[in-house]
Amino acid sequence: VSFQRYPTDKAYFIAKEILATERTYLKDLEVITVWFRSAVIKENAMPEGLMTLLFSNIDPIYEFHRGFLKEIEQRLSLW
Repeated sequence: VSFQRYPTDKAYFIAKEILATERTYLKDLEVITVWFRSAVIKENAMPEGLMTLLFSNIDPIYEFHRGFLKEIEQRLSLW
């Protein structure tokens, strides 16, 4: 085992862990932004103003992380 390769290998495994964490986080955000919102709308369980307030903060975060995950996947595929 070459000691010169170890930092690169370690960095790759750290990047893979970031990727796995990001995938999990994005799935959690999807539950909130897609499934929870759909259920609330279907059941008319929340006033529209409250829904707008709640999801106006979450939607941009969800969209950012969708793009961020794609970027991480692309970079790791080229590693």
